[in-house]
Amino acid sequence: MIEAYVKRSAAWKALTPIERCSYIEVKWRYDGLNNGRIGLGCRELADEIGMGKDTAKRALIRLTEIGFITKTKPSAFNVKNRAVTEWRLTEYPCDVTGELPTKDFMRWESKNKTQAHPRDTQAHPCDTKPSKVPENPLHSRTHAPVKPDSCNPQAHPCDTYRYTIGGRTDAA
Repeated sequence: MIEAYVKRSAAWKALTPIERCSYIEVKWRYDGLNNGRIGLGCRELADEIGMGKDTAKRALIRLTEIGFITKTKPSAFNVKNRAVTEWRLTEYPCDVTGELPTKDFMRWESKNKTQAHPRDTQAHPCDTKPSKVPENPLHSRTHAPVKPDSCNPQAHPCDTYRYTIGGRTDAA
């Protein structure tokens, strides 16, 4: 089971689905007594999840870069010896050395930090002080309001519309 703090971490959110499946496969092999001796090779991981061995290798490398797992023993694949790579989950204490959990993935930070749009950092024009522009006396606040040229007032709506109220035509 994946702990809540692991699932909420920035490192977990940065993993691809293949890397998450790879982590779950490594964690599934942990029985509570073998951390530091979890044997899993790229080919075996590829067969278990159904992907290519190069993809499995990249997923394990990424898990070590972010800090979910560390390699405790490299593989030695030759005619005499077929030792598989052994891993340690950093969220649990190491059963081989007794080392406490490091939880390196909790200190991981994304290198691709998003930046705010340049306009977001600028002040709104209303927040800035107006520049010292000489005012036009015709547009100043103390200038008298402009009066209409026409002396005729506008017509009242009741002069132009007729309403029918109760069957009679009345001017409203």
